[in-house]
Amino acid sequence: MIDKVKKVLFSIFSLSFILWSTFFSFRTEVIYASEAENSIFMKKVSKSYTKKFCNAIGFGLSKESAMKFSIEENKQVFKKRKEINNLNKELLAEEIAIEVVEQCGYPINLSGEKGVQDFKSYYLYEDSKS
Repeated sequence: MIDKVKKVLFSIFSLSFILWSTFFSFRTEVIYASEAENSIFMKKVSKSYTKKFCNAIGFGLSKESAMKFSIEENKQVFKKRKEINNLNKELLAEEIAIEVVEQCGYPINLSGEKGVQDFKSYYLYEDSKS
């Protein structure tokens, strides 16, 4: 009798463990897929902003004017995309700052890690105002 109870308990435990592990492994894949999509979208937004900003600097706009112009243009371009509201502003600002400093940091006197941090904080300030 005790052996039968042990076998039943072992079977129940095994089944519950299999179901539990299957459930959590599929949920993890969904999370990773959404993170990958956000990362790709963040790169797209960052490249779009950087292109607009660097072109504006090239045309002779000041850093402030180029920043405002690029933020507003990017908002117009991506306003219909729902993902834009789900992006982490800090990570997006970091990504944008790195690209801007690499591509057109010299004309606006930004270089290295200090330039990235300066641009990032300025971008976050301007973005919060608009």
